[in-house]
Amino acid sequence: MNNSDKDIRFYRTKERIITAMIDLLKVKSFDQVTVKDICEKATISRSGFYLHYIDKYDLVEKYQLEFMTYVNQLIEESSKENLSMEETMIQLLYYFKEEGQLLGLLISNKGSVEIQDQMKRVFQQNALKNVIPHINLSLKNDVEKHYLVTFFSNAMFGIFQEWIHSGQKEKPEELVQILTKFIPYKLV
Repeated sequence: MNNSDKDIRFYRTKERIITAMIDLLKVKSFDQVTVKDICEKATISRSGFYLHYIDKYDLVEKYQLEFMTYVNQLIEESSKENLSMEETMIQLLYYFKEEGQLLGLLISNKGSVEIQDQMKRVFQQNALKNVIPHINLSLKNDVEKHYLVTFFSNAMFGIFQEWIHSGQKEKPEELVQILTKFIPYKLV
C-alpha cells in the first residue's frame, strides 16, 4: 500500500468518525456519547479512533479549530475584497449550513454547556476583532467596549442557536436582513 492509499484511508476514517458523532448527537446528548459508541457507529476499531483523537473532547476541539480556521480565513478574504459585514455574514451562514452540522449539534441542547461557553468565547473574540472596529459608536473606555462585545456576541450566538434549533428555515440572506433591523447602530 502506498502513501496515497494510506492518506485516503486516514481521511475517510476521520470523515466516518465525524459522521458517526453527528448521527449520535441526533439521538443522544454529548455527555451520553462514548468513544465506544462513535467506533461502533463509524464501524472502526478503537485504535482507529485513537489514531485521530485522544477522546471525544479532542475530536470536538479539533473540529472546532478546523471550522474556526476556515471561518477566520473567510472573514479575512471578505475584508480584502471589501465585502460588507452583511455579505460576509451571509457567506458565513452558508458555510455553516453546508459544513457545520456537527458544530450546530454541539451548540444545541444536545451539546454541552462547556462547548457552548467555548463557542461564546470564540464569538466574543471574533466580535472584538472583526465587528467592533466597524461599529460607528463612540465608546468611553474599555469597560464599555467589554460590555458591547459581550452584548453583541451573546446576542448573535443566541440568534445562531435559535436558527439551528428551528431547523435553519430562513435562508442566510433572510436571517441577515432580519439581524440588520435589530442593530441600532450602523456598521461602517
